[in-house]
Amino acid sequence: MKGLDIFRRHFDGLDQHYALIGGAACYVIMDEVGLEFRATKDIDIVILVELLDPAFGARFWAFIEAGGYEQRERSSGGKEFYRFQKPSNPDYPSMLEIFSRPPATILPAEGSALTPLPIDEDIASLSAILLDEDYYAALVANKRAIDGVAVLDERLLIPFKAKAHLDLAQRREAGDAVDAKAVRKHRTDVFRLLQLLRDDERIDLPDPIKADLTAFADKVDADGDFMPKDAGLRGSAAELTDRLRRLFALAGA
Repeated sequence: MKGLDIFRRHFDGLDQHYALIGGAACYVIMDEVGLEFRATKDIDIVILVELLDPAFGARFWAFIEAGGYEQRERSSGGKEFYRFQKPSNPDYPSMLEIFSRPPATILPAEGSALTPLPIDEDIASLSAILLDEDYYAALVANKRAIDGVAVLDERLLIPFKAKAHLDLAQRREAGDAVDAKAVRKHRTDVFRLLQLLRDDERIDLPDPIKADLTAFADKVDADGDFMPKDAGLRGSAAELTDRLRRLFALAGA
């Protein structure tokens, strides 16, 4: 993945302050076991408010300056979200997306100008998930380091992806401008990650997250349009949702 090695070296020793989520986390997790994952150009990072300190902020802005990111945006309002694009150094990640919960903030380095950031569907969905106390607590408690990079463990990344699918599907059905590909992407990622879990695992989730994952499994069954073979996965959709219910002890297992 472009820019990942530079990111790893630059933030060496600071993995307690953040966690990768989204496609970048999936890539790192799948690569650890020798499996391929779809190409992703961006690195999604959650800054942990409880552990934020000036040293991390300084290291972060040094990374932005070293990469020569020309497009620097920050959300307005109550959400703390940053996006950095168009690095002048081609070895750096094409895009960085930074999420945090108030009151955490990465104060701009002196002379750094940030333009207003338009909120798209993925940003709105992930921001809502991170503002949920159960999901945020689960993220903090279930991150791990892989070769020096902190990621959300696949056992919790699965329900995060499922929740994103549910939220985006609901927005699309309500008439919001949500790309159908984004909805399908999160659904497919759930089942790609599911193949990493052992058959004898039983994963305990907080009740609200378990309810969301149950709703996801029920929706996949009801939709009837998920084709595992298109994602290079074995088994039928029904077999995969049954396995999801069993490993996470969901209703109907």
